[in-house]
Formats: sequence, structure tokens, C-alpha cells
Amino acid sequence: MSVETVLAVPVLMMTVLACTQVCLLFLARSIALAAAQEGVRAARPEHASHAGGGTVARSYAVQTAGGFLHSVTATSRADKTTVRVRVTGQALSLVPLLPSLPVHAEAAGAIEKFTTPSGRPR
Repeated sequence: MSVETVLAVPVLMMTVLACTQVCLLFLARSIALAAAQEGVRAARPEHASHAGGGTVARSYAVQTAGGFLHSVTATSRADKTTVRVRVTGQALSLVPLLPSLPVHAEAAGAIEKFTTPSGRPR
């Protein structure tokens, strides 16, 4: 082998590994965001448990992640008009000495309120 090959192959392999790690980070973030959105969808109806959005989000993330997102936690909070769900976790790490990278995502939505045709709330 030539000297150029001996120098180029490790650099190429590290570049491929770094690109793969970035892709895994974006995948984990996408899973966390989808889980937060699912939690908001579950907590938005008028008479739904707004605190239950966190439970739905965590369950969705665990079922969907397949190991790409671990140590998942989800919290839900609501005020009179809005519900927010935040999902946090750790992305899978391929690099041996690199610790798992933290991932978080948050979604929010308006709490549904049914109104009469005159526009006044029931």
C-alpha cells in the first residue's frame, strides 16, 4: 500500500462515521418531535387529561425509537388555552469515546373548545 492510502483511509472512515453519527442524531430528534406531537394530539381534546400527553408521548417514543433514542422522558403541561409536551432522551452513539448526545423536542397545541353557532362557549 502506498503512504497516501494509509493516510487517506482512516480519514475517510472517520468522515463516514461522523456523517452516520449526525444522521442518527437527526433521526433521534425526529422521533422525539413526532412523540411530542403525538402527545399533544392526545392531550388537546377539551375533556382529555392534559397531563396524559406526556405518557402518550413517552410510550410512542419507546415503541418507535427501536434503540435510536433511549432514556426517554416526557412531560406535559397545560394552561387554559395551550398544552405543551416536551420529550427528552439520548441519541445512539456510534463513536466509541463519544457519550450519547442529548436530544429534546417540544410541541404545543391549542386546547379544543366546542362552541355554539353563536360563537359563545358552551
